[in-house]
Amino acid sequence: MPEYNEDVLPDIDLSTPSIAPCATIEGPEGAALVWMLRQSERALTATFDEACRSVGLRDVRDTLVLSVAGDGAGHTQTEIAQIVGLDKTTLGGIIDRLENDGLLVRTAHPSNRKVRIPTTTPAGAEVLAEANQLGQEAVETLMSSFSAPEIADLRSFLWRISSSPTP
Repeated sequence: MPEYNEDVLPDIDLSTPSIAPCATIEGPEGAALVWMLRQSERALTATFDEACRSVGLRDVRDTLVLSVAGDGAGHTQTEIAQIVGLDKTTLGGIIDRLENDGLLVRTAHPSNRKVRIPTTTPAGAEVLAEANQLGQEAVETLMSSFSAPEIADLRSFLWRISSSPTP
């Protein structure tokens, strides 16, 4: 059995049940792709979340909601939930908080007054732009050991995966 490689999995608690099976992974060849994608997502999200908090947002989900609500398409809350991959209850809480903070407003749908259309306010657009800028800078720092072609390849591969139809 291979020995634990600290360079691959630094700063982990090997007694954690979800980590213990991965403790002997020597490199990417032996790791499950889904696990590596999840670990990468966690690192990138934590980095972006910190940038969000620095401008008064809670986390990256706030930027996703503000982005979609501000795209001019007039999405319903149900549509926003589907686009950003959140359940309606979670999205409702995020929208309530963003509305209370003055970062978005809800208006009645033109043909169905029971349906609400969240729209990003100018203040929300300003905070979103700042969060996205800081988040991008943080991600670039996190990925500073990658070359430009490696980043381009990674983006291309991830785009192909994320734009594939799901079962």
